[in-house]
Amino acid sequence: MRLHYRLGWLLMLAFAKAAWGFRRHGAEWIPAEGPAIIACNHVSNWDPILVGLGSPRELYFMAKGELFGNRFLSALVRTFNALPVRRGVLDRGALRAASEVLENGELLLMFPSGTRNASGEVRNPKSGVGFLACMNEVPVVPACLKGANDLGRAFFRGSGVEVIFGKPLQAAKAESSDEYRAFSRRVADEIGRLKQEVDGR
Repeated sequence: MRLHYRLGWLLMLAFAKAAWGFRRHGAEWIPAEGPAIIACNHVSNWDPILVGLGSPRELYFMAKGELFGNRFLSALVRTFNALPVRRGVLDRGALRAASEVLENGELLLMFPSGTRNASGEVRNPKSGVGFLACMNEVPVVPACLKGANDLGRAFFRGSGVEVIFGKPLQAAKAESSDEYRAFSRRVADEIGRLKQEVDGR
C-alpha cells in the first residue's frame, strides 16, 4: 500500500473495529500479487471502504459518477482509487480505466448488482464483472458483506459488521457475450452461496 492509503486504511480499520466490531474472514483467498477482481454484494455507501478494510492489498473501485460532481469530494475519492462510472449506460471510458487497473497488476473492486440492495442479495447481475474478468483472464474473488446495511444498530451492539471472501473463480477468454454473462451469473451465485453461509451462522 502507498503511504497515504495505508495511513487512511489503519485509521479507518481502528474506527471500524471500535465502532462496529468489524471482522474479516477469508482474506487469504485474495491473491498476494497480480491482477484480480473482488466482486461483492452492495448494501450501503460504506461498502467500498468496508471491503477495502478487509483486503490486505490496496484496491481500486468503481464509483457512481455523481460523486465526482463536487470538487472536494472528487479529489478525496480519487485519492483513494475511485474510478467514475456513469450508471444506466455502457460507459466505455470506465471499462477502459478498469482494464488498465488490471493490466497494471492491481486489485479491482466491483459490485455485480450495480446498485445497492439492503437485502444483500445480488439480483440480475450486470455483465461488467464477467466482461472484464474474461477479457483480461483474471481471477474473481467473491465477497459478501454482513451488517453493513444497518451500521447504526452495529454501533450500539458493538459487533455485527463482517466481510467474507471466498475461493477465487478463474475467468477464461470468452468467445461470445453469452459466455461472459454466464460468468457474471456464476460469480453472483457464489456471492449468494457465501451470503447463505453467513446467514446460517
